[in-house]
Amino acid sequence: MEAALQFGIFGDSLMKGTLPIEGHRYRFHKEFMETLLEPIHAVVANKAKFGATIRKGHTVLQKDLSNGSRYDYALLEYGGNDCNYDWPNVAAAPDSHHDPAVGLAEFVGTLSDMIDQLEQRGTKPILMTLPPIDSEKYLDYLQSQDIDRSALVHWLGDPNHIYRTQELYSNAVYKLAVQRSLPCVDVRSVFLQRPDFPDLISGDGIHPSEKGYQLLYSTLIDTIRQKI
Repeated sequence: MEAALQFGIFGDSLMKGTLPIEGHRYRFHKEFMETLLEPIHAVVANKAKFGATIRKGHTVLQKDLSNGSRYDYALLEYGGNDCNYDWPNVAAAPDSHHDPAVGLAEFVGTLSDMIDQLEQRGTKPILMTLPPIDSEKYLDYLQSQDIDRSALVHWLGDPNHIYRTQELYSNAVYKLAVQRSLPCVDVRSVFLQRPDFPDLISGDGIHPSEKGYQLLYSTLIDTIRQKI
């Protein structure tokens, strides 16, 4: 019998199937990804962490590898939290300069280092672009957390500044995949082509809806099947 592929997942809340529920709480569906990988005969180790930036991902990967874990393939999915801002601080000082959680150059450099670590151990990395966010939904969500929306818009200049910043990080992932000749699951393009895009994003503006997750994971699995 053919040995099962060892498949590692390193990412943030997207890879935990995170869906918002009432009261600004979330529920997780890690089984979404693991169930979809069953037809390719893979043993899945899902190391995704809610709220993880690339810094956290780097730490998780180093610890995992130092403990002796070995994978045939590893999905690296980061950027959504790296491009985010400390919104209460932004609202409190809308005329000041504010940086993303992780700067773009550091993000790319750390992701490249994670790729190096995996390749040195014979693991094939797979990258993934970010599903787009809905800026207006996200601002509504932040306002529901008692963060002054008008102060945020003042600092942003226009609400789509959030979208553009996130796109910079997503584009950087795609460019790195091309530079390193790595498979890249271009989830973003698939989402943007859909006329029902608003229905694919949940009420917080940043996580996919259940319908969006179905599209995200089916895109992911289809790409993986083509590449392995």
